Amino acid sequence: MILEFEFEYFGNNDYFTYLLNFYAKNYKYSLNREKNKILLQIEGDEKELSDFCENLKGISNSVFLKKFDVRITERLNDFNQSFDYCEKFFYLTHLNSSAYVEKKELSNNEWGVFCENEISLDGLYFEKINQVNFDTFLQKALEKLVNKEEIYLKNHKGSYKISLFNENFECDFLIPCDIKTIQTIFVCSQENLKLLASLEKPLIKLRLNAMFRKKYNLKFNDFKLVLAQDLFTFALCYQLYKQDFSFLSVLKIDEKEEDFEVMNLDEKVVILQGLEFIDRKARELIFSKEDKNMARISYILSSFKQEVFLLELSKKYDDILLINKELNLLKLDLPKSFKKLYEEIEKDEIGAKLLSNFSKEFPLLDEDFTLKNNFYSLFCILGRILNLDKEIYSAGEKLLKMADESKMPRGVKIDYRLKKDKSFDHVRTLRSVMSFMLAGVDSVNIAYGIVESLSYFLRDIYDELRSKKQAEIAIVSGALFEHKSLLKNTLKHLKDCKLSDAPLRI
Repeated sequence: MILEFEFEYFGNNDYFTYLLNFYAKNYKYSLNREKNKILLQIEGDEKELSDFCENLKGISNSVFLKKFDVRITERLNDFNQSFDYCEKFFYLTHLNSSAYVEKKELSNNEWGVFCENEISLDGLYFEKINQVNFDTFLQKALEKLVNKEEIYLKNHKGSYKISLFNENFECDFLIPCDIKTIQTIFVCSQENLKLLASLEKPLIKLRLNAMFRKKYNLKFNDFKLVLAQDLFTFALCYQLYKQDFSFLSVLKIDEKEEDFEVMNLDEKVVILQGLEFIDRKARELIFSKEDKNMARISYILSSFKQEVFLLELSKKYDDILLINKELNLLKLDLPKSFKKLYEEIEKDEIGAKLLSNFSKEFPLLDEDFTLKNNFYSLFCILGRILNLDKEIYSAGEKLLKMADESKMPRGVKIDYRLKKDKSFDHVRTLRSVMSFMLAGVDSVNIAYGIVESLSYFLRDIYDELRSKKQAEIAIVSGALFEHKSLLKNTLKHLKDCKLSDAPLRI
């Protein structure tokens, strides 16, 4: 009897194929990967196949695994692809976590890695954690934490200061001492829980529940969370939970690599940051370049053979609407002050009348600013005009937050268009927003309309490229797409619009 497993896997790494190979090695099997499809066939009698399926349940799920099917087949493929496994996987897996809980054993994961971390009890001197000193360091760390002191851990991504969580959010993220404690302060869906418990153990921003926010009078709605990624932290959390502690507070004090962070959106996994789970050679090439963001973009483009329209909407860099891998269609030149903006608006009679009427209802701002030429900067200017905050970047973030949290089916239609010379007409957008403000439209409607209308603008450019056979697929990239309102609308309105396995930002 032969069972055939077909996995849809979109990550550019070999970690999942390694796991399948590891658990199939004692059977007669065939394993092959082509692009995003992994095919595993196992031959055996009913008991052997039953045992294998039981072992397969222990394989940690991956954020890159979209789905899998299993069926009976009649013939075992006569090939067994050779996989060149170059990299060790340093993280905790079901194999060594279950061994610790169920058997009280300190064991390696499937890659032969015990624990990557080094520990320091004073933040100065670090020592590698191994099976000999594990229990000693565990007891010392527990004593320090219970006495409300800090410990320090170091790995390939940097150094972290760890303490017990005391409802003070002056840290980068939290680690739950047990998965059951998550719901005490967070709202966590099954999809997010599955991602948190995956092989890659990503950071995920979760919404704080209303009761907890009210109890501590919190002014923010969400915070980042990650499950224990290594055996030592796992054991630490396991022992702390027995003493009724719920969370560890983690502050990153030295960064070598960005932590891997994802977002769940309508059953899609969006990679926000962290390059550790892309191909090693590609990762090394990106890190070797002075302009790492452009190197990341080149990596994204190399993954597609079709004519690609790349939408790189950033917060740190100038925006790019790229075709033919080198031609930027976007010409965006924002002014450096509100005075200059108002001068541009009143250049024609209609604009002058609009500005005059606007000044009677709303204050005209007299502020200089230095912003990147991107749509995020435009949102910051618009947020300031809407008076969402006195600080320009905070105003932009609040505009995006309003759009993300809006339950509106659609917003007002904000004017996005190009001038005759194909440069972006930011004055039209500003005038459009000011007109709706004068008409008494509320800020939430305008904020959502600003974001939604940008997606329509991007769709119109893309549709024109498609009609001219200059683009076959659109790829979204850049930190602005971390905002669900923009990402949802863009994926909805642009045909053949996809996410990359590379992070949105670096």
